[in-house]
Amino acid sequence: MRSPGWVWYSPLALETNTPTAANRGRSPSVAALLSFLWPGLGQLYAGKRRLAAIFAIPALLLLPILAYQLRQGPLAFGTRFLDPTYCLYALVIVVVLGVWRFASVTQVFVGRARSKNRRMLDRLVLAALVAIIILSHAYTGLLLATTYNADNRAASQENGLGDLATPDPSSLAGVSFLPTGTPRPSSTAGASGRVTMLFTGMDAAPSSGRKDRNDMHYDSIMVVSFDPKTNSIQMVSVPREFAGEPFYFGGRDLLVENHEITYLPKNAKNGYVISPDSPYLTLVNEVSYLVGIPIDYWAIMNLDGFVKMINAVGGVDVNNPTVINCGGFDWLDGHYGVYIGAGWQHLDGKYAMAYARERTCDSDYKRAARQQQVMRALLAKMSQPGMIFQLPGLISTYGNSVQYSPNFKPTSDVAKYVAAAQNVPDGNFTNIVLAPPQFANKTTNASVCPIMPALAAESISLFGQDSLWYGVPTPRNICP
Repeated sequence: MRSPGWVWYSPLALETNTPTAANRGRSPSVAALLSFLWPGLGQLYAGKRRLAAIFAIPALLLLPILAYQLRQGPLAFGTRFLDPTYCLYALVIVVVLGVWRFASVTQVFVGRARSKNRRMLDRLVLAALVAIIILSHAYTGLLLATTYNADNRAASQENGLGDLATPDPSSLAGVSFLPTGTPRPSSTAGASGRVTMLFTGMDAAPSSGRKDRNDMHYDSIMVVSFDPKTNSIQMVSVPREFAGEPFYFGGRDLLVENHEITYLPKNAKNGYVISPDSPYLTLVNEVSYLVGIPIDYWAIMNLDGFVKMINAVGGVDVNNPTVINCGGFDWLDGHYGVYIGAGWQHLDGKYAMAYARERTCDSDYKRAARQQQVMRALLAKMSQPGMIFQLPGLISTYGNSVQYSPNFKPTSDVAKYVAAAQNVPDGNFTNIVLAPPQFANKTTNASVCPIMPALAAESISLFGQDSLWYGVPTPRNICP
């Protein structure tokens, strides 16, 4: 004769059967709330230890994974989401975790003993918890899907900020290349682990509706190099007025205003400059040649993207050395004139753009120094822990307004260097603008001619043996 309490069910069915006297009085809504906080907690509260382990262990396995991803800080963690594959994996985890939490909450609620007086309240609690799970995971999934699409736009070069079209091989006929022993941007350097990135700001604002602001030229040209061996960062700005410089592939440009380096990609595209590389890569390699350091990555941002990026982090703080009061500054929207006081200033996107662009009443060289200031202020702001909540807006802006080099790998080296850069002390930052009279000669027009011996010496001073000019003959000065 069978024992009165014996039931021939599976272990799972046994644990989900009618509550025993030991746990009959435990609240279903409390159990559901505990499983909402963490899968399996409600089952443990209800005395179902085997089910508690089944629901809790898979979720617990995510904790060391998350801890490992956060090991370099929130900014480096956010940088990883610039990779569409990483984003896709995260999206799958969010969906699966949402389903798992839903299953844990509903399972522990079903079959629990409920008094008639509390039945409606328990159901309302369950409905609220389920709604929160669905909405929170759906919202997170939507953000990840948006980020995934933004990543793919940037990775596929759909923004069109840099012309990477391969040149016609027939256009290279008659091109003279530099003699043996002269450094080339492709030289093997950086054995110390140095990583160098070129940031170019494209002076075009599509939202302004002005055709003259959509001509592809690059007013901000900044090289940022991180040396992990010395835990230092070197920031070098190349003035947009550089002209008459020798080309990395041989020959030299003209000493006229419309042949300044800011227009080099445009001139390469139009055939005024016969380059062995695509228009934008001609600029990348030329800057590498002039600054004397191999460029590992490059990134382009337009003015609209710059404004949105600053606004997305809530503005930046800069210490303005002198008052900026210029009635001729062009806001690109039909309005003119800007005033920014001296001392510490909190700038939103619009005024940060003005601070980085103003040269009408100042100079390109002071503007370049201010651009470096804004870059450092943006890095400092993004390093704050609270910025992790601004990542969706930042990445969406990035996807729509930034184009980057195809070898850009956020989930590996870039995240590592971003994390390391946050730990570089202020005293280990070197900021250089290649301005006259030390690095360039003024000409009879608005252009300046770079003094190549001075550039080579500064490159060796900044980068040591990583410099392309280290151990090779000093270039001659060709400026008038």
